[in-house]
Formats: sequence, C-alpha cells, structure tokens
Amino acid sequence: MSEHVGPVDLREPSETGGDKRDIWLRGLWMLAFALFFAVAETVLLVVALVQFLWMLTSGEKNRQLARFGRDLGKWLRDVAEFQTGARDEKPFPWAKWG
Repeated sequence: MSEHVGPVDLREPSETGGDKRDIWLRGLWMLAFALFFAVAETVLLVVALVQFLWMLTSGEKNRQLARFGRDLGKWLRDVAEFQTGARDEKPFPWAKWG
C-alpha cells in the first residue's frame, strides 16, 4: 500500500520562486507596488489633462510631457509584469527609469 505524499512539483528550482520567506517578501513588494501603481494612475491622469490643455491652447504636443508619459507607461508595464510574475526584477527605483 502506497502512502500519499501530496502533489509532486515538477518545476525546476529556479521556477518555484524560492523559499516561503522569499515569497512573503515578494508579496510585500507586490503590495507596495500596487499602491505605487494607484498613485501613478493619478499622475497619468493629471499629465494627460495637462497635455490636452497644452494642445488645446498651443496647437501642438508638449514633448517633455509626451516623453514622461511614454516612460510612465513603460514603468506601469514593468510593475504589471512584476506583479504577475512575468519578471523578477523590481521596477524603478530599483531599475533604470524609462
């Protein structure tokens, strides 16, 4: 009669994410980045509004706002990838901005 020992994890050790402490630490970072993400959404809204008003009054885009918006969008993508486990590296300020 065989004993049931639970499911067997067939993933490589590097894919399992490490020990429980590392996973809990990542969870804390995920929570922090979720809060940062919410703040960044508000910043994005303000930048979009300012850009709209700028274009309305001047007839052209503000290049600095457009560049910041592109970089902010990349950061939001990096956060989403970290949150979902698609990447292990933490986004800015632990990585390069933009």
